[in-house]
Amino acid sequence: MSKTNRYLMFYVILAVGLAVSWTQVGRRAQLVPDADLYVMSVDGDCQPLQTPCAAYAREFALVLGPDGNRLRLQGEKLPLGAELHMQQFDHSAHELKAPSVSLVRTGLWRVEPVVPYGRLRVNLLLGDQQWVAEYPLTTYQ
Repeated sequence: MSKTNRYLMFYVILAVGLAVSWTQVGRRAQLVPDADLYVMSVDGDCQPLQTPCAAYAREFALVLGPDGNRLRLQGEKLPLGAELHMQQFDHSAHELKAPSVSLVRTGLWRVEPVVPYGRLRVNLLLGDQQWVAEYPLTTYQ
């Protein structure tokens, strides 16, 4: 095999590997492709299994806790009527069974069960906008 063919084969394999990798990342994130995406910042010392913990957007916050079983919207301009999706991941970033979510009242959801390790990703979708927050589910001693 000539040197040019080896380089060409290397780049073809690299391109296929990248395409497969990005497809897997997109599937795991389950992001809506046409929605404006906003990543919410989470409290630095977030421990939603022990005390309430907030993820912040510009005009509202998503507060998870205590015990990781309650999620509520707080703030001035709430995205009421938003669709809520949750995913849970273990420490190795493997997707676990999604927790069941039930609406208690507008802006308040009950989440169960939450496995007490890994991370909980919350996707809040309203029209063409999407907010994503990721909470750590660990307990610090």
